[in-house]
Amino acid sequence: MLQLVHDYNTRFICSLEEDIKSETRSGLETALLALLRGPLGHDAHTLDKALNRMGTDEDALMDVLLCRSNADIRAIAAEYKRVTRRDLVVDIKDDVDDALFRLCSMILAATRAEGAAPVLAHEVDAKVTELQRATEGMIGTNAVSVAQIFTSSNAAQIAAMAEAYQRKYHRSLQEVIEKEFRGDMEDALLRMLTAAQNRAAWDAFRLREGLTKRKDKLLINRVVSLYWDQPRLQAAKEAYKKFHVTLAKEVKDLFKGDLEDVILALIREK
Repeated sequence: MLQLVHDYNTRFICSLEEDIKSETRSGLETALLALLRGPLGHDAHTLDKALNRMGTDEDALMDVLLCRSNADIRAIAAEYKRVTRRDLVVDIKDDVDDALFRLCSMILAATRAEGAAPVLAHEVDAKVTELQRATEGMIGTNAVSVAQIFTSSNAAQIAAMAEAYQRKYHRSLQEVIEKEFRGDMEDALLRMLTAAQNRAAWDAFRLREGLTKRKDKLLINRVVSLYWDQPRLQAAKEAYKKFHVTLAKEVKDLFKGDLEDVILALIREK
């Protein structure tokens, strides 16, 4: 893509990005500019737009930061600083409530267990006990403790904790989170939990949310992120069938024109 941009700009003595902005609109513009920026550049741009506006776009913020590897987080924070000349953690602190900021600051510390880290029964049991103490086992909720456990664990470890919590306390961890938390913190924890238990189903749900609620920019960002990860895209398309319709059919039913065409192209159905 960098070579394409360079060749276009050199040959026509103009900016491909500026030409896209002047010649396209809405969803098509969003999709083309996302592809032009590439995965890392688009993550940084999405964060800048989510934070640099009247009211924070928490959905976009969490789409970029949650369930990412430590390497991804470090690269995103560095690219954000390079592009904006601002510190991401400072911008987040200025824009979100204290609970969500603490969660984001833990994520940006990039201390999550790596994907290959094993699931150890004694560690899972200890974390499950701590989760119960920090939620149902006390008056009030120790949100910091819960956030620390979630942000320091990889997907397999979180999934194991959910299973162990159900066995030990005869309640689902999802029910506990829904009971003990509200707002952005509840949403973030549920996102991490659900993605850990079944990433493909979670991706399918996120796509359908953008489609049926007509959150076009959010949908395009989510589609583009999957376009860059073809195995995840194919898994999400397969999981989407649980809604008794294919992703391509849903797109064709809900969109027309350029937006339909670009989404179908991104999901490899055109």
